[in-house]
Amino acid sequence: MKGPRRSGLPRRILLKGLAASLTLLWVPRVSADLEAALQARFGDRRPDPGGVELEVSSLVENGNSVAVTVRADPSQPAPAALHLFMPRNPEPWGGSFRIKPPALAEFSTRIRLAGTQDLMAVAEWDDGRLAARAVSVMVTLGACADEIYGEF
Repeated sequence: MKGPRRSGLPRRILLKGLAASLTLLWVPRVSADLEAALQARFGDRRPDPGGVELEVSSLVENGNSVAVTVRADPSQPAPAALHLFMPRNPEPWGGSFRIKPPALAEFSTRIRLAGTQDLMAVAEWDDGRLAARAVSVMVTLGACADEIYGEF
């Protein structure tokens, strides 16, 4: 014996549509935040891929303290500065470090992440060149949520 026939959209199609809609709403905001942070720091210059390494766990349980290491590609000349961007945080610019020889072009720190996002490390040379690397980090319990809870 068959159960009662349901009318309307199947639940699976409805959930897929809802997920796609939320993704479309979220992606432009992240891109706009990162674009604004890059514009504020570098003007119209945009980074090329490569030239910098970004080490961070791809899955973190808690966004309150996430270990990050940024280092310049050792096969290239040392950059003048290294920058870190976290586009979903209330402040997308994470920090900048100026490098003077003989110091190594590398830094390690701990950061807070508001939620799952793509971190971006940017190396900047004295001649104006920029290079970047982005890494996706999935955060199961975000930090910084108090300030921006309504935006999630």
